[in-house]
Amino acid sequence: MNSTQQLNDTEDLTEIKWLWLCNIMAAEGVIGVLGNLLVCFVILRVKFLHNMTNYLLVNLAVADMLLCLQEFFLYLMSCSLLDFVPTNIIGRELYCRILRSKYLAWALSYASAYNLCVVTLERYVAIVHPLQYERKLTATRMKTLIALIWVISFLFSAPYILMMESSTDPDQACLDLKHHHQEFQQFLKVFTILMCCLLPITLMSLAYYKIQVTLKRQAKALKLRHARAAAYDLVIARQRLIQTLTIVLGALIILWMPVSIVFLLCVGPPYEGLISFCDSDTYGYSFDISNFFYYFNSVINPIIYGLKYKKFRQGVKVAFCSCVKRKWNNRVDIEMVPT
Repeated sequence: MNSTQQLNDTEDLTEIKWLWLCNIMAAEGVIGVLGNLLVCFVILRVKFLHNMTNYLLVNLAVADMLLCLQEFFLYLMSCSLLDFVPTNIIGRELYCRILRSKYLAWALSYASAYNLCVVTLERYVAIVHPLQYERKLTATRMKTLIALIWVISFLFSAPYILMMESSTDPDQACLDLKHHHQEFQQFLKVFTILMCCLLPITLMSLAYYKIQVTLKRQAKALKLRHARAAAYDLVIARQRLIQTLTIVLGALIILWMPVSIVFLLCVGPPYEGLISFCDSDTYGYSFDISNFFYYFNSVINPIIYGLKYKKFRQGVKVAFCSCVKRKWNNRVDIEMVPT
């Protein structure tokens, strides 16, 4: 009798914790959607923010917004706060393989990381190779590159469609597919972390190092030549923007590192190593916490722009306060000029 009561209490406590987690993650998703929507609205509405770099930031914000939207619906459905399970076979299969599996989450994560790479590329060419900017980064090429990134992101995540299927059990909508070849799951996890996290982070870190070196050299040269204040102000403005983007990259590294470690920690087959830990509550809690940080990366970018990106703060004022709109629309934006 006592053991049965204790088991019921444990199950109730677990259900309460899971419900709290779902509410927190769903709230995080809502905040992320609203924040990134604000970024898109301000940049598209305010004329002095209409330039290549900011358009690329809008593209990044769209990827982050969709990822937060996916988080919101995923956790609402996981806790049965939202009952949305298609009754027909095709709809149920799509629901399980795309919405409930990790496919959509990783596809949008690829898109977020690679779109940040494109922002870095644009700034790298503008600062390190300014004379080649107009020739190399044409509007047509950038549109093609962005479209290619979105296609590649969903292609790289396609194997996750094979990880889940619809269930015939009326009490369970979806089932995890148990593959006979454990090597497939191991390879997929390693490939995901390598291509979605380590590769873009490494490339962007190298690019920002080169950019910082170039900007310091430019500032030193201008000081020695006693250049005009406008030329020196341009270098300072670029340094501030690069500082903002470097913070965005730093946030991505810090917030994605825990989920990468947890994701790879139990990558081996069940009969090796850490199986007792991988089945423990500690691993479950670690996974939930790292998942929160992973999604928080898509929430924090608008906060960083608001705190560190002066032009964006000015844009927010213009977008929501008509009294200063005329003043800032007449100002010249020197921050994004490539040459």
